[in-house]
Amino acid sequence: MMLSREGYTVLRASDGQEVLEICGKFRDPIHLLLTDVRMHQMSGLELAEKIREQRPETRILIMSAETTTAIAARNAPDAFLGKPFVPPTLLRCVRRLLTSSFRGICNDSELL
Repeated sequence: MMLSREGYTVLRASDGQEVLEICGKFRDPIHLLLTDVRMHQMSGLELAEKIREQRPETRILIMSAETTTAIAARNAPDAFLGKPFVPPTLLRCVRRLLTSSFRGICNDSELL
Protein backbone atom coordinates (compact mmCIF):
# COMPACT_ATOMS: atom_id res chain seq x y z
CA MET A 1 0.00 0.00 0.00
CA MET A 2 2.85 2.37 0.81
CA LEU A 3 4.37 1.96 -2.64
CA SER A 4 0.99 2.60 -4.27
CA ARG A 5 0.56 5.76 -2.20
CA GLU A 6 3.96 6.92 -3.44
CA GLY A 7 2.78 6.63 -7.05
CA TYR A 8 4.15 3.22 -7.98
CA THR A 9 1.95 0.79 -9.89
CA VAL A 10 1.88 -2.39 -7.84
CA LEU A 11 0.96 -5.80 -9.24
CA ARG A 12 0.18 -8.17 -6.37
CA ALA A 13 0.57 -11.93 -6.36
CA SER A 14 0.02 -14.55 -3.68
CA ASP A 15 2.84 -16.88 -4.71
CA GLY A 16 5.65 -17.36 -7.22
CA GLN A 17 3.50 -19.16 -9.77
CA GLU A 18 1.06 -16.26 -9.84
CA VAL A 19 3.98 -13.85 -10.32
CA LEU A 20 5.11 -15.83 -13.37
CA GLU A 21 1.57 -15.82 -14.78
CA ILE A 22 1.27 -12.06 -14.32
CA CYS A 23 4.67 -11.50 -15.93
CA GLY A 24 3.62 -13.62 -18.88
CA LYS A 25 0.42 -11.65 -19.47
CA PHE A 26 1.45 -8.10 -18.51
CA ARG A 27 2.76 -6.34 -21.61
CA ASP A 28 4.22 -3.19 -20.05
CA PRO A 29 7.67 -3.19 -18.46
CA ILE A 30 7.90 -4.50 -14.92
CA HIS A 31 10.65 -2.43 -13.36
CA LEU A 32 10.98 -4.18 -10.01
CA LEU A 33 10.17 -7.51 -8.40
CA LEU A 34 9.88 -7.34 -4.60
CA THR A 35 9.70 -10.78 -3.05
CA ASP A 36 10.44 -12.67 0.13
CA VAL A 37 12.90 -15.54 0.23
CA ARG A 38 10.28 -17.85 1.74
CA MET A 39 7.14 -18.36 -0.31
CA HIS A 40 4.73 -21.14 -1.22
CA GLN A 41 5.61 -23.34 -4.20
CA MET A 42 9.05 -21.81 -4.86
CA SER A 43 11.59 -19.67 -3.04
CA GLY A 44 12.20 -16.03 -3.84
CA LEU A 45 15.63 -17.00 -5.19
CA GLU A 46 14.05 -19.52 -7.58
CA LEU A 47 11.52 -16.91 -8.63
CA ALA A 48 14.32 -14.41 -9.24
CA GLU A 49 16.03 -16.85 -11.61
CA LYS A 50 12.81 -17.42 -13.56
CA ILE A 51 12.08 -13.68 -13.77
CA ARG A 52 15.61 -13.06 -15.06
CA GLU A 53 14.83 -15.48 -17.92
CA GLN A 54 11.47 -13.83 -18.78
CA ARG A 55 12.34 -10.22 -18.08
CA PRO A 56 16.09 -9.62 -17.75
CA GLU A 57 15.56 -5.87 -17.38
CA THR A 58 13.52 -6.25 -14.17
CA ARG A 59 15.38 -5.24 -11.01
CA ILE A 60 14.98 -7.70 -8.13
CA LEU A 61 14.71 -6.91 -4.42
CA ILE A 62 14.56 -9.88 -2.07
CA MET A 63 13.75 -9.56 1.60
CA SER A 64 14.19 -12.00 4.46
CA ALA A 65 14.48 -12.24 8.23
CA GLU A 66 17.26 -14.79 7.83
CA THR A 67 20.66 -13.15 8.07
CA THR A 68 22.39 -16.11 6.41
CA THR A 69 20.20 -15.56 3.38
CA ALA A 70 21.82 -12.16 2.80
CA ILE A 71 25.05 -13.80 1.75
CA ALA A 72 23.38 -16.31 -0.61
CA ALA A 73 20.97 -13.73 -1.98
CA ARG A 74 23.74 -11.39 -3.11
CA ASN A 75 24.31 -13.59 -6.15
CA ALA A 76 20.74 -13.59 -7.52
CA PRO A 77 18.91 -10.34 -6.81
CA ASP A 78 19.98 -6.77 -7.33
CA ALA A 79 19.40 -6.01 -3.66
CA PHE A 80 18.59 -7.63 -0.34
CA LEU A 81 16.55 -6.08 2.48
CA GLY A 82 16.71 -7.66 5.93
CA LYS A 83 13.61 -7.90 8.08
CA PRO A 84 12.40 -6.27 10.16
CA PHE A 85 12.60 -2.90 8.46
CA VAL A 86 10.68 0.34 8.66
CA PRO A 87 8.62 1.49 5.66
CA PRO A 88 10.90 4.46 4.82
CA THR A 89 13.81 2.03 4.42
CA LEU A 90 11.86 -0.01 1.87
CA LEU A 91 10.88 3.13 0.01
CA ARG A 92 14.47 4.42 -0.12
CA CYS A 93 15.70 1.05 -1.34
CA VAL A 94 13.07 0.85 -4.09
CA ARG A 95 13.85 4.40 -5.23
CA ARG A 96 17.57 3.70 -5.30
CA LEU A 97 17.12 0.49 -7.27
CA LEU A 98 14.91 2.19 -9.84
CA THR A 99 17.04 5.31 -10.28
CA SER A 100 20.61 4.01 -10.16
CA SER A 101 22.78 1.00 -10.77
CA PHE A 102 22.77 0.16 -7.05
CA ARG A 103 23.35 -3.48 -6.10
CA GLY A 104 23.77 -4.70 -2.57
CA ILE A 105 22.25 -4.86 0.86
CA CYS A 106 19.71 -2.17 1.69
CA ASN A 107 19.83 -0.73 5.15
CA ASP A 108 19.38 2.70 6.65
CA SER A 109 23.09 3.47 6.95
CA GLU A 110 23.74 2.75 3.24
CA LEU A 111 20.62 4.50 1.97
CA LEU A 112 20.85 7.80 3.82
